[in-house]
Formats: sequence, structure tokens, C-alpha cells
Amino acid sequence: MNNTEKINFRQSRDFGETFNVSVKFIRQNFKLFFKSLALIAGPFVLISAVAGAFYQSSSIGLLSLKGGFQENYFSQFGLTFAIFIFASVIANLMLIGTTFAYMITYMEKGTGNFTIADISSTLLKNIGKIILTFLAMFLILVLLFALVIGLIALMATMGAAFAILVGFILFIGILIMMPPLIWQLSVIYLVAMQENSGAFQSFNRTREVMRDNYWWTWVIVVCAGMAVGLASLVFTMPQMIYQMVIMFSHFKPGAVNEGVSIPFIIVSTICTFCSTLLYSTLYIISGFHYYSLAEQKDGIGLMERIDEIGNTPDNNVEQHY
Repeated sequence: MNNTEKINFRQSRDFGETFNVSVKFIRQNFKLFFKSLALIAGPFVLISAVAGAFYQSSSIGLLSLKGGFQENYFSQFGLTFAIFIFASVIANLMLIGTTFAYMITYMEKGTGNFTIADISSTLLKNIGKIILTFLAMFLILVLLFALVIGLIALMATMGAAFAILVGFILFIGILIMMPPLIWQLSVIYLVAMQENSGAFQSFNRTREVMRDNYWWTWVIVVCAGMAVGLASLVFTMPQMIYQMVIMFSHFKPGAVNEGVSIPFIIVSTICTFCSTLLYSTLYIISGFHYYSLAEQKDGIGLMERIDEIGNTPDNNVEQHY
């Protein structure tokens, strides 16, 4: 396959092939894809990065005030924190929506046959589904979180040995269930956009295609997450080093709280912006894995290729001479 040939999404792929086709897709579409992310999702990611930088800077300042860590810890969960969380949610929804809108547009039109306007159009047509899907999944996660908190509270009333045992089982359960759940909560937006289905239908669809490939999904998500996380260190490391330097200087005896650090906000914003855009590659890998699982179950791509062969016009012998 050359760099301009259209990549077939609906194809069953193993572990290595999923990563290979993801890298091939990014290489083939690198310029237009990241330009689309920068222009469509970029403004929201930038706002989120600025909000995060202000929150981190103000948190460091609060924790270094007179009274120490314990007295000022909860002071950091105020308006700045709420703005940061809200901006992060919107930015991530736009990032995942733009990524999957690009993949869907690519499937429909092929490489080099669409523009950023086409991607924006695909995203706008599905923005309602994205928001409703998020709200539905958020409600479910809140209920699950409340259930876990209830279990922890119940454990606190029991003996120490039993609480440790239940806590260990709960930890193992989360370790086993979390990677596939993260994958489902990502590709659910792709399913809703691609198959024009509701939030719960989309979630059931992801569970349906994953049913016989649970551990493959677990391995792919863990490996992809580790790879993208290590790559993002290139962008997050300068911010982490700078933040540690500021914290040490603030907590020194006799240090004076100087308030918001403009250089730190600039560095943090740039690092967060770049690392956030990089996580779009994780959604691409998740998307290709979904198409692979769906093809194994439905065989739509195979039927399409058979139909294409059947519809190919017969060559006339005279055309060869």
C-alpha cells in the first residue's frame, strides 16, 4: 500500500496490525489531521490548558500560604478548579469528536478528497449525539462512583482484615475492568456518530463486539496508553520540572507567596496543549480496534469487497489489443 492509497477500516486485524495501520494512517494524514485538530478542537484545548495552568499556579500559591498544607488543601477546590474541569470536559469532547469526525470523513471520501470544512460539517452534524452520549455516560459513572464510595464506607465499619481483603479484591477488579471500560467510553462516540445510534445502544454495541475479545482489548488499551503516555512526557516533562522548582521555592522557610507566575502559566499552557493533542492518537488506535472487532462480528467489509468484485465490468478481449 502506498501513502496515497485509501486505508480500509473495515478489516479484521491482530495486535500488531492494529498499531501498524494506526501509524500508517497518522503518517498518511499527518498534516491535514493535526491541522484539523488545531483549528477545530485547538481553541477549546487552548482554553482548557490556560485554565489548567491558572489552577495549578493558584494551587501552589494557596498551599504555600501561612497555615501549611493541611489548612489550605481544600481551598484549592474553588471557582478556578470548577472552570478548569468544565473547560477540560469540553476540550476532550471536541478532541475526540474531531478525531472520529476525521476518520468517518476519510472513510466516506478517501484520502485527499476532503477538507477541514468537510470534517467540521461531520462534527457539527453529530455534536448533539456527542453531548447527549457524554451526559448519559456521566450519569452512569456518577452512580458507579457513589456505589464504590458506599462500599468503601461499609468496609470501614468492618474488621481491618476483612476491609483489606475486600479492598484488594476491589483493586484487582478495577485493574481488570478499567482498560476495556476506558476503550468503551472512547469509541462509544464513534459508534454514535457512525451508526446514528443513542448512547445506550452505542454502549451495548461496544460491549457486543468486545465480548469475545476482552483480553485483546485490555492489552491494546494498556499498551497504547503506555506508548502515548511515554511520548507525552516529551511535552509534560518541562512543565513538571518547572512546577517542582516553584513548589520547592515556595515551601522554603521565609519564602513569600508572589501569586500567579506568568512564565509558569505560559510553559504549562504550551505543554498541556501539545500533550492533549497527542492523545488523539490513542483515539485513532481505539477506533481501528473497534472497526476490527466489528468486522470480525459482522463481516461488512468483506461483503463490500465481494460486491465490488461482482460489480467489476468484464474486460472485452478486443480491449487488450
